[in-house]
Parts: sequence; structure tokens; C-alpha cells
Amino acid sequence: MIINHTFEVEAQVITSLSNVLARHILPLFAEETLSGEPRLVGSGFLISSGTNSYLVSAAHVFDELKDGHELFYYIEPSIKRKLSGSLRLTKLPEGKDRKGDRLDVGVLKLEGPGLPPYPAVEKYPLAIGALLPNALPREGKQYLLVGFPESKSHIKRVAREVVTEVYSYRNITVPSSKYADLDVSPQSHIVLGFDRKRTIGPDSQIRAFPEPKGISGSPLWLLCDENGPNDPAQTPIVGIAIEHHKNHHAIVVTDIDVVLKFINEIG
Repeated sequence: MIINHTFEVEAQVITSLSNVLARHILPLFAEETLSGEPRLVGSGFLISSGTNSYLVSAAHVFDELKDGHELFYYIEPSIKRKLSGSLRLTKLPEGKDRKGDRLDVGVLKLEGPGLPPYPAVEKYPLAIGALLPNALPREGKQYLLVGFPESKSHIKRVAREVVTEVYSYRNITVPSSKYADLDVSPQSHIVLGFDRKRTIGPDSQIRAFPEPKGISGSPLWLLCDENGPNDPAQTPIVGIAIEHHKNHHAIVVTDIDVVLKFINEIG
């Protein structure tokens, strides 16, 4: 009974934590060309440093801007804020497209009106001190990924509202020997085991996860390491989800160090 009680308490804590962390994460949208309706293209999260605010996501999500699509998020249930500001993206390898970019990270310094926080939709920036780069080794730790799957976004046409549903997933990394199969290394990436039909939810229950398209740009949080749980007052972000590899049963995450370097460049 003591073991069961401990397990239930832990599950309740992780579920509550997931709901709190989701307040820093935004679903990002583009408009469909023909219908003009919102289409969820990825997830992003808000960071503040001094008086500046930044939106972090995967570079391939921001690439929608290069393709002529306007990206936006909601600052109130029916009010959009178009993405604008100073943008930094990881460089494309010569002669390759974004799939050849093994870092795939973008940081946008938000400028103009409508800066965070957004209390009407319960979205708030996280202090830059919450970013924990180079949290090595990768093994011996437990991680939590929180984001917005595209398949869980739908439009209420009568009410003219977009409804999104946040999903979270926790797991450990794959063995370091498997990183090379995905053309990454433990120094620059974190690779989570991910079988969509059997994932561990925040409540510790095994469940099927939605098709993960849309979670690109989601933050990866470090729940606990070899020394035990983190300080509950500050769960650190250690990476950004960039791709799902179905055949390898894995989600690839880039170390958050890239974000800190971009923020220092932009100022």
C-alpha cells in the first residue's frame, strides 16, 4: 500500500506539473490558402530576458514564413498576433534543405504591440534562467515533453474558435549507442524512446499518443536526474523537439544551448 500510495502521489504531481508548464507553450498557426482557416503547424514556447521576450520553436516551423505564409498565435480567444521581430534560424547545410539541418532551431525576438504575457489565454513567458544547457550525461534522467499535436486541434465554426489540446509524454533516452543511427550525438541532442501506441502519460498510465505532427518546437523538461527530482519551484528546459522517427521509435531533441546562443546574438 505504501508503494501504491507513492506511485499515485507522483502521478498526481506530474499531471499538475504538466498543466503548469503548458502555460508557457503556444500552438502556432498558419492560415489555409483556400479556406483562410487556422492550421496548426507547430508548438513554441515563450522566454523572457530582462524586458525582452522571445518565441522559441523548430526552424522548420518558422520556415513557413519563408514560404509566404503568415504565422500567428492567439493572445485572446479570438485575437491573433502575427509573428514579427528579429529571427535567428540554424543554418542549412550547403546544398541541403531543412531536413539536413540536424539542429533545426529558431528564436524570434518579439517586437511591436501585443507582447506577453497573455492572461486572457493563460500564456506567460518563462525566465531565461529556466534554460539548462548541456545537461550531460543524457542517460539516468527522466524527461517530460509537452506540446500541441495537430490532430487535437479543431475549429468551432459557429463560435469562430480554435480549440487545441495539450499532450505530454515522459520517458528516458535511448542508449547512447543508438544516437549515431539518427545522425546526432549526445553532446548536441537528446533522443527519447517513443512508441506512439505505448507511451507514458503524465499520470504514469500507458496510452496511445496522437500522431505527433505539431509537437515540433515543444520544450523538453528535465524531471529528475541521477541525484533525484529537481527543485519543484523550477523545472528546467533542456531541449527542443525537432523530429519524430517512426522507424526508430524515437523523438529527436536539440540541446537548449543553441537557443541561449541565439538570444545572446539578438540581444
